[in-house]
Amino acid sequence: MELDQLKANWQELSKKMENSEIFNRQVTVNMLRRNANSSLGKMERFEYFFLILCLILTGLFATLLVINDQSVFRNESIIIPIAIFVMAGIWQAYKIYLLGKIKYESCSTMELLKKASEFKLMTQARFIAGMVLMVPTIILLVHYQREMLTDEMIMGMVAGGTIGLVFGFRAFLTQWKSVDELILDLKEIKSYEKE
Repeated sequence: MELDQLKANWQELSKKMENSEIFNRQVTVNMLRRNANSSLGKMERFEYFFLILCLILTGLFATLLVINDQSVFRNESIIIPIAIFVMAGIWQAYKIYLLGKIKYESCSTMELLKKASEFKLMTQARFIAGMVLMVPTIILLVHYQREMLTDEMIMGMVAGGTIGLVFGFRAFLTQWKSVDELILDLKEIKSYEKE
């Protein structure tokens, strides 16, 4: 009788341990999903902010183009930033579209990882394209403004370019960190789902 009681206690304890392990795993997965949602939210806010910034700057330069009398700026040197902000805005819209495809309700963790990796690749491509296009853009701006360049304009361009580079690089690193956090959380969720 004592053996039967011991056996029953052992089975009950084993069942409680199993239920506790399942509960702990589920709590961990839920916590990781909340972290992933937080990273995803940061990424969306970042992309929307820069999309709105591109739209505002496109509008400002378009207004400048309309009222420009070419006494200070040539029209060509205004069209270049407009083209850049339009392309950047399209890129931002595409990245927002990619983020919209990362949905926990309709995708497996493997699909989420694939989509997050695709987003990371697009983030990296945007950074590289921006850095590569910077030199020809500066050359074109200087070419079109060469007769009107004063020391003050050159200093302003250098200062503005430096500030822009610092903010752009910092923004890229912040976004890169959020993407890495999302992918890491998704990988951990995948490992828990395998168990």
